[in-house]
Amino acid sequence: MMKMFNKKSKASGVVAVTVTASHLNIAHMQLRKEKPFLAYCESIAIKSEQDAVKQLQSKVQQHGLQGLACHYVLKPSDYSLHLVEAPDVEPDEMKAAVRWKIKDLLDMKVEEAVIDVFQLPGDAYRGRSDMVYVVACKRAEVEKTVKWLAESGLELAVIDIPELAIKNISSHYIDDNQGVAFLDLHKSASTMSLNKNQTLYLTRRINTPLDHDVMGSLEWEGLKNKLVLEMQRSLDYFESQMGQGQITKIYIAPRLRDTAEMTKSLDEMLAAQVSALDIAGMLASAQDLTPQLQHSCLTVIGAALRLAPLAKLSEADAA
Repeated sequence: MMKMFNKKSKASGVVAVTVTASHLNIAHMQLRKEKPFLAYCESIAIKSEQDAVKQLQSKVQQHGLQGLACHYVLKPSDYSLHLVEAPDVEPDEMKAAVRWKIKDLLDMKVEEAVIDVFQLPGDAYRGRSDMVYVVACKRAEVEKTVKWLAESGLELAVIDIPELAIKNISSHYIDDNQGVAFLDLHKSASTMSLNKNQTLYLTRRINTPLDHDVMGSLEWEGLKNKLVLEMQRSLDYFESQMGQGQITKIYIAPRLRDTAEMTKSLDEMLAAQVSALDIAGMLASAQDLTPQLQHSCLTVIGAALRLAPLAKLSEADAA
């Protein structure tokens, strides 16, 4: 994603941060014997954006994180993601070319947007035009983020998005050579991403509202059918339109309370095996990676994994 600085950090590792409406989520990742080690991870309740700044300043001081590079993860409402045909230009001209290609799709003036692109693999569209994903966010928000992270003692190095942060987890710990799907389900802005060979091939927003109490609601059966239909459409598109074969494994990101029940319910309705993602047995950590902590901090853990050399680890490696 968007690289902001190339300065070396004074301390060891990187810090990943995201701010939601109610929480500040932090992960500090280090390399120990060339393997990722989660030195610190926390989800902190906040009352406002100003409170998030104060809390981050306090945690940076408390854990000695001053001077570290920061990977900041945008929340879904902070950015838009567009799949467009790649302009026929040189790689260093791509951002400028797609900026004007998507100007009518943005909810802001194109001059006010920060744009980044990541290209789909060449085999994703079987001889048709190359495609790129375009990420757009407001320049003013990026500048504000740079400022308050600096005030907290961190240096913004990368701006990331949840789809790519979760892909990092797949790349390190899951065999995706035949393709694998990930579901990150929320009350709003849920996503389904399909990865193969450590690369994101397809990602889609899911509009079905899926808060943590949804399975106990009267609307669950209808919502479940709608969710399964949206999932199946993405799986079919990956297989038939992209020519990538059948996905046989789907992972659900940890939810607040009903992960096991949601996993079982979807597994009964889909041909692919549906499993709950649990990185506690994969990633070495200084603290217990409870389901609740994983639910809150999965994207910052994934973003922090940019630090690590790309090598899948077994549970024995992480022990």
